[in-house]
Amino acid sequence: MTIDVTEPYCPRSVRFLELLEVRGWRIKIYGIARSGDIPSSELVALGRNLASERLPQSAVEPGHYGVGFVIVHEGANGDYVLVDWWSDQDIVQHHLYGAPKGHRGKLDYGWPAGAGFCVWELAVCCFEREAWLDCALKRSGAPSLDAYLSRRMNKDV
Repeated sequence: MTIDVTEPYCPRSVRFLELLEVRGWRIKIYGIARSGDIPSSELVALGRNLASERLPQSAVEPGHYGVGFVIVHEGANGDYVLVDWWSDQDIVQHHLYGAPKGHRGKLDYGWPAGAGFCVWELAVCCFEREAWLDCALKRSGAPSLDAYLSRRMNKDV
């Protein structure tokens, strides 16, 4: 079987953009851009709004800790926002929004159907996994959410 590679892999910029604080949540927002350093300000604003809508009303309660990350990805054929937060000690709650180019500020929940992450988004998820392990799970009895939130990815992947 062959893979029809229509566009060869090219590294993309991943940048920490801001720490979103909403209703007690503290969420790292990352931007990935196919071209340039960061996604458009309109797409980043849309990502903030989608995160605010998707996050549970209560930030800290049994099962979740009020921290997570959002990825705003300006891709080649579409735009995407991934809203993720940590729950039940070692689980990521993952919510994907997306739409083809020309969406006019409207991303659909669960588009494209069945998708999880692309190769660039997965690099952020791997970084966040390591940050969570180092700052929460490996610190038996003394996890630090502040330490987790201070770990931020800024590189081309």
